[in-house]
Amino acid sequence: MNKKYLSHTIYPAQQVGKVANLVIFLGILGTILSILALTVSQSLAHRGYGYGYSTVGLCMIGLGYGIRYRYRYCLYGAIVLFVLLSCNFLFKLFVYHTAYLTLRFVLCSWVSFRLVQSISSLEVLIETNTFPDRSNRFMEFVLRRKHS
Repeated sequence: MNKKYLSHTIYPAQQVGKVANLVIFLGILGTILSILALTVSQSLAHRGYGYGYSTVGLCMIGLGYGIRYRYRYCLYGAIVLFVLLSCNFLFKLFVYHTAYLTLRFVLCSWVSFRLVQSISSLEVLIETNTFPDRSNRFMEFVLRRKHS
């Protein structure tokens, strides 16, 4: 087999680690946007951010860290959360027809798909008693630039 193709193989630890990082990132982003909506930005408050979405963001962060520590019920909970968010945005999209809701619906649907794909990888990690990859490309880039 060609080495070019082998270098692009994603192992179960990498797949679960990337999904966990994605869920954590979206939770942090949602929490920050909710705090901004509550303090300075009325336009964010009109887009649905606020107290309720800050709770959702904190749940995303908790579920992401649960996935990182191989808790399968956190993965299932994240799937349910993102499927419910996708359904919510789809319903709002039919009512309001905005590009912003289309973007949020597509993003939540894509994350739901990625979470469902990682179920088998998480099962492999649990069976082999290994943990997901915790590497973060952004942090590696920052640390590499700092040490240069």
